[in-house]
Amino acid sequence: MAAEPEAAVLVLFSSHRLLPANLDADRGLREAAPAGTRPGVELFSEFLGAPSFEGELYEARTARYLQEKYADLQVKVIVALGQGALEFLLRHRQATFPDVPVVYGGVARDVVNRHAIPPGFIGTPLEHDVGGTFELARQLHPQAERLVVVTGASGWDKTREVEARAAAARSGPGLAIEYWSGLPMPELTRRLRTLDERTVVFSPGFYRDGTGNNFIPLDAARQVAEASAAPVYSIFPTQLGAGVVGGRMTSFVDVGRTARAALDQLLAGTPAAAVGTPARLPAPVQLDWQQVLRWHVDESLVPADAVIHFRRATFWDLYRRQVLAIAVLIGLQAALIVALLIERRQRQRIAADLRASETRTALAAEAAQLAIFEWKPDPEVAPEFLPEALRSAHPADRERLGGILRNAATNDAAFEVEYRSVDESGSVGWTALRGRTRCGTQGLIVGVTMDITARKAAELQAASDRSALIHISRTATLGQLSAAIAHQLNQPLAAILGNAETALAMMQRANVPAQEMKEILADIISDDHRAADVIRRLAALYRKGETDVAPVDLNALIEETLGLIRAELLLRQVTPALKLEQPSPSVQGSRTQLQQVILNLVLNAADAMVDVPVDQRHLEVRSSMGENLVEVCVTDQGPGIAPDNLARVFEPFWTTKPTGLGIGLAICQSIVAAHRGSLLGRNNRSGGASFCFSLPVTTTTANREPSHAYRVPGG
Repeated sequence: MAAEPEAAVLVLFSSHRLLPANLDADRGLREAAPAGTRPGVELFSEFLGAPSFEGELYEARTARYLQEKYADLQVKVIVALGQGALEFLLRHRQATFPDVPVVYGGVARDVVNRHAIPPGFIGTPLEHDVGGTFELARQLHPQAERLVVVTGASGWDKTREVEARAAAARSGPGLAIEYWSGLPMPELTRRLRTLDERTVVFSPGFYRDGTGNNFIPLDAARQVAEASAAPVYSIFPTQLGAGVVGGRMTSFVDVGRTARAALDQLLAGTPAAAVGTPARLPAPVQLDWQQVLRWHVDESLVPADAVIHFRRATFWDLYRRQVLAIAVLIGLQAALIVALLIERRQRQRIAADLRASETRTALAAEAAQLAIFEWKPDPEVAPEFLPEALRSAHPADRERLGGILRNAATNDAAFEVEYRSVDESGSVGWTALRGRTRCGTQGLIVGVTMDITARKAAELQAASDRSALIHISRTATLGQLSAAIAHQLNQPLAAILGNAETALAMMQRANVPAQEMKEILADIISDDHRAADVIRRLAALYRKGETDVAPVDLNALIEETLGLIRAELLLRQVTPALKLEQPSPSVQGSRTQLQQVILNLVLNAADAMVDVPVDQRHLEVRSSMGENLVEVCVTDQGPGIAPDNLARVFEPFWTTKPTGLGIGLAICQSIVAAHRGSLLGRNNRSGGASFCFSLPVTTTTANREPSHAYRVPGG
C-alpha cells in the first residue's frame, strides 16, 4: 500500500479531462512550487464531466463517490476550477469534505456575485473582457457595421450570451448586434457562409447546439471559424490556432498559477481569511498572426502591446546574424576602398588649398597691414630677446612681452597682448599681438601683429568725451538746483551777517561782555563752516578731471546727497524717507560719480510726482545687502512708466520731459557699468516706479550681518 502523502489536495474540474482550458489550468497549477513550499504535496484530479453529465441525482452520486474515494486521505485543500466545480462544492462540500478550504478559479465574476460565498472559499473571479474584445474587433476592422454573437444552448452557453449582452449594453451605440443562440450546427454554418466583409463574429464556442449535440467549445469554435465568411473573435486563448483571430483573453495557465499561490499559502498555515489573492487577472490582447494576415488587417491598427501567436519566422528572423555579419564585412571592405580613394583626392585637394591659402593669407595680411612671424624661444637667451618682427617693442615692454611668449611656448597656450612700439623716427605707438603654439612643433610660436595706434587714440578720445559728457550732465543737474543751493547758502550767510552786526553794536558799548562776544564769534565760525561745507560739496560735483577710486560709504553718500538737495525737495513739496542697511555697506568706486547717480535718480523721482497730490508725494531711498552685492533703490509714487517705454528709458537722447536732454539715465547706466554693477527700472505693483542699481561690495562689508532701520531726514 502506497504511503499517505503529507498533504493531499483534491483538484475538481467542471468538465472533462481533455478540455484545453483544463489542460492549461492544470499545467499552471502543477508548475514547480515556489521556494520554501513544503514537500510531500500530492494533487488528485477529478472531472465532473459537465455539461454531458448534470442533474441532482448525478451530483448526489458524485458526492458519495468522492467522499468514499478520499475517506482514507486527509484532504487539506480543494481546488475548484470552473463554474460547475464551484457550484457543486457550494452545495455538497459541507457534507462531503466538512470545513476543508476551497480555492476556486476560472469562474466568471457575475457567477461568483450570484452566490453567497461562505467562509473558507477564496479565489480570483475570472472577468471575461467581452466588451474589450468587441472594441478590438471594431478597431481592427473599421469597415465593420455588424456584429454577430454565436452561442449554444447549454447553461454555460447561455451564461456567455448574458455576458455578451451586458458588454454590448455597456459599450453603447456602435455596431448593429445580432444574437444567434442555440442554432443547430448545420443551420449555423449555413448562415455563417452568407456573411459579408462588413460583419465580424464573436463566439466563445459552446457545449451544445440547438438539436442537443454536445461539443467541446474548442471544436465548436473551430467549426464556426471554418464556416464563417467573416473574421471570428473569442475570449479564450485555447481557441487561438483554431481559426479565431483573437481577443482580450485571460490565460488559463495564469488561472492555475493564481490558484497554486493561494494553495501554497493555505498549506503553509495561513488562515483562509488571510490568504492574499489578486483582485483580477490580466486580459491582454492576443492575436493569431496567420488570421491577421488572412483577413488583411492593417498592421498599424494592431495594439503595440498585443501578444502575437503563430508568426512565421522570415528569412531575416532566421538568418539575421549571418546577414548582418556578411553585410558588415562587405561594408567594411567597401568603406576601406572608398576611404583610400577619398584620402588620395583629399591629399591632392589639401595641397592645392594650402597653396591657395598661403597666397590669400599673404594678400590679406598685406591689406590689413598685418605682420606674420614664427619664433621658437631659446631658454638660454635673455628674456628680453624677441623675434625680428617684434624688435620694435618699447624697451620697457620687452621683458613682459618675452615672458608672455615663453609662457605660451611652455604651456602650449594661446595669447593676446597689446604693447607699446617705437618706429624708426622715435614715435611711440601701439601694437596688438595675437598667436599660439603650433601643434606638434615643440614650442614653435606662430603669430600676427597689427598696428592699433589709431584705435588706441580713438579709445582715449572716447574716454575723454565720455568724461566730459558726464561732467556736463552733472553741471546741468546742479543748474536745476540753483534755487535750492542759494537757499542753503543764504541761511548761514544771513546768520553770519546778523551775528556780525550784533558784535559791532556791542563793541560801541563801554563795557563789552567777553562771554557773549565769544558766543557770537563761535556762531559766526559755525555758520561759516556750514557755508564752506555746501561750497565744498558743490565744488566736488563741479570738479572735472580724473576720478579717484576709493572705498565709499554708501549710506553716508545717500544722506549727504539728500542733504544737498533737501531744500529743492522742500520747494517741490516732496517728503523723502531713508531705509538704509545697517551696518553701512561699503563699495569701491568714485564718490563723485556715484553721488551723481543718486542725485539724478532722486530728482527724476521728484519730477515724476509733479502732478501727484502733495500729501502723496513720498520718495524712498533704500539700501540693502545681497550676496556680495549692495542694492540702492529710489522709489516714487508717480504714475509709473508706460509699458512701451520701459525698454527705452536708458536709450541716449530719449526722454518724456518737455525740456529734458535724455542723457541722464544713459549716463547713470554707464557709470554703474563702469563700477561693475547694473541699473534697472521697473513699475511697482502699488503704483509709481523704482530705479535700482547694484554694486559689488568690499570684502569687509560682505562679511557683515545685515539689519534694517528706517531713517527720515529732518528739516
